[in-house]
Amino acid sequence: MSSEGAIFDLDYRRYEGERTSRAKIRWAIMRDGFRKVLGLRRKARRKILPWGLIIIAVLPAIAIVGFQVFTKGLGADELLEDLIPGHADYFGLTFQLTFLFVAVAAPELLVPDRVSNVLTVYASRPLTVADYLIARVGALLLVVLAFTLLPQVVIYLGGAVLSGDLVGHVTGNLDLLWKIPAGALAVFATQAGVAFMISTFAKRRGAAAGIYIAFAIISAGVAFGLAENVNRWFAVIDLQAHAIVLIAEIFNDPDFTGGNVLTENGISPWVSLLAVIAIAAVAAGLLYRRYRRIM
Repeated sequence: MSSEGAIFDLDYRRYEGERTSRAKIRWAIMRDGFRKVLGLRRKARRKILPWGLIIIAVLPAIAIVGFQVFTKGLGADELLEDLIPGHADYFGLTFQLTFLFVAVAAPELLVPDRVSNVLTVYASRPLTVADYLIARVGALLLVVLAFTLLPQVVIYLGGAVLSGDLVGHVTGNLDLLWKIPAGALAVFATQAGVAFMISTFAKRRGAAAGIYIAFAIISAGVAFGLAENVNRWFAVIDLQAHAIVLIAEIFNDPDFTGGNVLTENGISPWVSLLAVIAIAAVAAGLLYRRYRRIM
C-alpha cells in the first residue's frame, strides 16, 4: 500500500506594499475609537446616547446666543446681562452631561477589545502597550474636548459678533483661549481617569458604566458624611468635586463652587490640582501594568 504526495511550489515573495509606521497605526486605532464612541458606522441605537448628549450640550449655547440677540434687539441686553450664563456657568450646565458621556464611552473603548481577544491582533503589529493606550485615551480626549468646547465656542463667537467689535472682543478675551481648554482638561482628567480604571477590569460595558456612576454618587455621599462628622480632609474623596473647584479657580468665579464639599471644608484648590494629577497618574500606571500582562 503506497501513498502519493504532492509538492506545491508556492514560492516566497517579500511583502512589497506600504509599511505602516507606528504613528499611523496609533492614528488608525484612535480613529476607530472615535467611531466607537460616537457610534459611527454602527447601528442606529448606538448613536442615540452619544449624539443625544452632544445635542443637549450644544442646544443651550445656541439658546443663550439667541437670547442675547433678542434682548439686544429690545435694548435690554445690559439689564439682563446677569441672567446670561458665562463660560464658567456653562461648565456647570454640561458637567453632568460630560460625566454620563464618559461613563458610557470609556468602557466602549476598552472592554470589547479585551473581551473579544482583539488585543492579540494589535500585539502582532509593531505596536507597544503604550501606543494602544495612548490611542484609546486620545480618542476619548478628542471627543470630550469637542463635546465640552463646542458649546463654549458657540457662546464665544456669539458674544464676539454681538459686541460689534470682533477684533476687540477677541483681544479683550484672550485669556479664554487657555481657560476653556484648561477647564475641559480638568473635567476629563478627573472623570476619565476613574472610568478607565474601572473599565480595565470590567467584562461588560454596561456593568462598567454602572459601577462608575455608582462610585461617583456613593463617594460624594461618603465624603460629605465623613467630612462633616469625622475629619474635614475626608472631603477629598469626592473626586468629581475637584474638577468643579479647579474650574472655579481657572475662571476666578468663587460662586461656581456653591455647596461644594471641598470649599465648605476649606480645602485649598492646590489640593484639588494635586488630586487630579494623582488620579491621572494612577490611572495611567494601572492601565499600563494591566495591559502589559495581557498584550
